[in-house]
Amino acid sequence: MKERTLFFITGLLALTLGVALIIKSGLGASSWDALAVGESNLFGLTVGTCIFINGIVLIFINSFLMKKKPELLAAGSILLIGALIDFWLLVVLKHYSPAGLFFQASALIAGILTMGIGVAVYLQAKFPASPMDTLMVAIHTRFGLNLRNSRIISETFALLLAFAFQGAIGIGTFAVTLTLGFVVQYFHPKFEGLLLRMSSRLSYK
Repeated sequence: MKERTLFFITGLLALTLGVALIIKSGLGASSWDALAVGESNLFGLTVGTCIFINGIVLIFINSFLMKKKPELLAAGSILLIGALIDFWLLVVLKHYSPAGLFFQASALIAGILTMGIGVAVYLQAKFPASPMDTLMVAIHTRFGLNLRNSRIISETFALLLAFAFQGAIGIGTFAVTLTLGFVVQYFHPKFEGLLLRMSSRLSYK
């Protein structure tokens, strides 16, 4: 349980930092976050609050896809994710605004890698995942697709919604949509093996 909790907390910190870096790059947020930014501008709420609301809706969509009862405990995960994103955006990175294409692109790339690693790490904990990432798993489970393609489908769905809400869509949005699934799929088995090794050492002791 200690290892799983460590993976969960570390993963969420990395994931939310990655989200914040992508938004701050100014080149366009990831699909789900572009939607949240658009909703934030439209309704005057924080980005994290909009992410939480979207997550609640997705809990019920995921329930339908996986033919299970709604995973209401996931509301806790998405609440924490929303709060951490607001923490990074409004406190830590409040005055961070990369100027020039090179620094913007660097923030975008760093954000994609950090976000993808964060997802791969915290999924190992087997705690209730964020509804956005559970959608990827739900598509993977329901239709038998690999994680990469499942991620692309879920991101494309969010992208259409982001267009409708005039979200923060740019070249970075498409970069995240097309590459984040590869990052998650690459690192997921590596951290899965790491967790197994850590658990084995503790069991041996």
